[in-house]
Amino acid sequence: MKRILAVDFGDRRTGLAGTDYTGSIIVPLDALKGMKDADCAAEIAALAKDRESEVIVIGLPLDKRGQAGPRAKRTLEFVKLVEARTECPVVTVDETSTTDEAHERLKQFGLKASQRKKVADSVAAMIILERYRG
Repeated sequence: MKRILAVDFGDRRTGLAGTDYTGSIIVPLDALKGMKDADCAAEIAALAKDRESEVIVIGLPLDKRGQAGPRAKRTLEFVKLVEARTECPVVTVDETSTTDEAHERLKQFGLKASQRKKVADSVAAMIILERYRG
């Protein structure tokens, strides 16, 4: 199995998740907070290298019709920033409703809204990784 780094790119926080060293277990990673896009992309590239990731998967926010709106276009620009900083392949996966699904999963574990907010982005990245792996 491949070692994968998944990214839920956001304005304020960018959630991260990755596989363990065997490539079989998905774990949430600390989110990146308050970074400019270029700095965030550099941090992701460095993390992918440190974790020996074989692919970086970035969630692409498509609209209800599956089309790329303004947010998806911004994310595609971010993808280019990441690609320019790594030799690792970078792919996108539809991230529709991943944040909602993350909050629902965390709610099922009994986390309060304030607790969910702190980790939801990284759980959304886990869901992105799950979607990539199918």
